[in-house]
Amino acid sequence: MDLDASQLADRQAIVEVIDRYATSLDAKDYERFKTCFSEDAIVHYGEDLVGPEPTAAYAEGVLSRFAHTQHLLGNYDITLDGERAAARTYMHASHVTPEGTIWVVGGTYIDRFERREGEWKIVERTLEAKWSEERTISA
Repeated sequence: MDLDASQLADRQAIVEVIDRYATSLDAKDYERFKTCFSEDAIVHYGEDLVGPEPTAAYAEGVLSRFAHTQHLLGNYDITLDGERAAARTYMHASHVTPEGTIWVVGGTYIDRFERREGEWKIVERTLEAKWSEERTISA
């Protein structure tokens, strides 16, 4: 994969959006979370959501029952196509309840990106869960 400097910068900017998504979820910073998406983004989380506001509200509702979460990302596979891009990112997310139950899920984020007003934004995201596990942990 031979990328020029502009393509490397685009790739890095896309990785930064993907990482901002995960760190915003873990920080429960839903205003920052919304900056990852275009206004017309379609997000498939088991139900289809359109736009940053409904997506953030859904994420906040799901994650509110957990005391802590940690979303780990890796294996970024990004294909650039001018002002558009496709990305597949492996994810491993841990969710801990106040009672000490942990729910861990592994899967892939499948994204379409577009550059909007000079910034890369997610225009479509699908969470493809591959496996999950639930157990009790000790502190």
